[in-house]
Amino acid sequence: MKYSIVALSAASLFIGVSAFTGAKDEKQEDKGQYVVIDVYELPAYEDKGLHVHYGNGKTEFFPYANEMKDHHIDDNGDLLVKTLNKLDSEGYEVVSTAGGLGDKSGFITKVFLRLKK
Repeated sequence: MKYSIVALSAASLFIGVSAFTGAKDEKQEDKGQYVVIDVYELPAYEDKGLHVHYGNGKTEFFPYANEMKDHHIDDNGDLLVKTLNKLDSEGYEVVSTAGGLGDKSGFITKVFLRLKK
């Protein structure tokens, strides 16, 4: 009887751990290893905001909720921080950034992230 209980407990533990490990692997397969955030700070650009590219055609867009005036710069920075925190909670970390002037009197920044090892 004692051996039966130990065997059943071990089998249950193995199945439970396998189920969670399998779910984690499936979730990892849905995501690419790298993500790019395009930050468009271009007042004249229609889709100004954050464009998050996961690969395989999957993107998210987080628009700025204002007219890009000086007094909204903190709101726009907060949107970027919230997005970075979201990606951090999904297992990504920033590895590099690049930026430059856009053709419509604004700034474009690229933030490169990859899955944490």
